[in-house]
Amino acid sequence: MAVPGRQVSVPRSRPGAPLGTAVDQARLGAALTRLAGTPAERLLARPELPAGEALAARGLPARTIDGFLRPLLAALLCDPDLTTSSRCADLALRAFARGRLCLPEGGADALPELLARTLPPGTVHTGVRVTSVSTTSVTTAEHGEIRCRAVLVATGARAAAELLPGLRVPEFHPVTVVHHTTDEPPGTGASLLLDADLGGPVAHTAVVSQVDPTRAPAGRALVSSTVLGRSAGDVDTAVRMHLARLYGVSTARWETLAVHRTVEAVPAMRPPHDLRRPVRLIAGLYVCGDHRDTSTVQGALHSGHRASAAILTDLGAGRSMHVADPVPTVPRAA
Repeated sequence: MAVPGRQVSVPRSRPGAPLGTAVDQARLGAALTRLAGTPAERLLARPELPAGEALAARGLPARTIDGFLRPLLAALLCDPDLTTSSRCADLALRAFARGRLCLPEGGADALPELLARTLPPGTVHTGVRVTSVSTTSVTTAEHGEIRCRAVLVATGARAAAELLPGLRVPEFHPVTVVHHTTDEPPGTGASLLLDADLGGPVAHTAVVSQVDPTRAPAGRALVSSTVLGRSAGDVDTAVRMHLARLYGVSTARWETLAVHRTVEAVPAMRPPHDLRRPVRLIAGLYVCGDHRDTSTVQGALHSGHRASAAILTDLGAGRSMHVADPVPTVPRAA
């Protein structure tokens, strides 16, 4: 099963400048090719350092590291200071080298909606607030208690800890995303533009509608830009000024659609980092999310795979997992 999408390329790290000389680009390509072919187990056996320190041992020129790898890793990990475990950074670079970057057509909701459509009607219920969980039941605010055979808590780290006392809550990397629309799109194509010069708050930006035209009305372009770390004050004005320099166009007429600040956006993965935190707490009670694996989309999906495998093992793989009980109706007080 796949969600249609288009690839995002990363052709340069600063306006008008290639990724070093032809020799530099060849060495970088060879290094990424070797990394793509390295088994994950070998990467996890490497000495663990902060990612920023480990880059010095890559054997690549400083201009390649500072002009491309540092801003790329900061974008992949949402960690501008590169304090992330070097093992996690290697896995992120390996995933980039093997599959590049892409966006699902139709937005981030496309994948869960596609998965939900493969299930029998009535399997998925949304808008139900859970107040407590156990191995045999889920208690909700609106519908009382729902009996079950097993519970999987698939939420962010803090929400999971509220339902499962004793669960570790990590530190987080804050992220701000700013969306603009314009009828004069910058001519960068389907590219993710990194700023290696740190000439403003934007870590990376892309004309997202060039990747997925469904995300903007006809004749308009959607530009999405990411600010790493805490942002304060009039972030939109600072972002506009920076984007004008990055794209080489005036942003005065761009319309701001939204500014999303997320303080607890990405769990920090400072060394030593356990990439395989338990997903099976006890028989019947499970947890998954990016806080149980690596703080990436791949990590969240992998933890979900580990948790579902544990559930199938405990309940018996031959049993049907698609039997959905209706959400009970709790009479409302007059």
